[in-house]
Amino acid sequence: MNYLAHLLLSEPDPLARLGNLAGDFLKGADVRSLHPTIQRGIALHRQIDTYTDRHPIVRQSKARVEPPYCRLAGVLVDVFYDHFLAVHWQTYGVGTLEAFVQGVYADLQHYQALLPPSLQRALPFMVTGDWLTAYRQVSGIAMILERMARRSRRSPLLASSICVLQHHYDALAQDFHQFFPLLTHDVQQKIASLNACDQILP
Repeated sequence: MNYLAHLLLSEPDPLARLGNLAGDFLKGADVRSLHPTIQRGIALHRQIDTYTDRHPIVRQSKARVEPPYCRLAGVLVDVFYDHFLAVHWQTYGVGTLEAFVQGVYADLQHYQALLPPSLQRALPFMVTGDWLTAYRQVSGIAMILERMARRSRRSPLLASSICVLQHHYDALAQDFHQFFPLLTHDVQQKIASLNACDQILP
């Protein structure tokens, strides 16, 4: 899953939520030096990624990605699923997408000093470009993929990969609708288990 899904599925604590986002921005960061609650969010981020990568529905989505984009299937499906989450926010989200995103941006700015350096550097661009709301439009996904291509010398094909979403839109949407409730249930169980352990510890 990509940024928006990780933020939504997080525990409600702002630092835990930012940790769930920070899981994608750890390059060069010493996780042990981060705030403990951010570390907890990072741990949940990794559990979400593990569940997602192993799930047969997600593998089915990746199999829809045709040459020459096959090696980008994992990245593309993550971004495409965030698009469907944004489009169907009323079904899966909390409140309005705009209100949720603005709350995330406010938390990012408030706790900026506690974030991994790479996320601190990305923050101004994320806010001014309104990356999270942009997921709702196919044109926004195209822009995100082009930006990813500029940052990655290994993946210039990302710039033209929006065609994968356009060609398989309905099938990928169906995959998402089947998978996301299962992921949500799994994450809720993991959070409940963590909270139960917290109550047991002295």
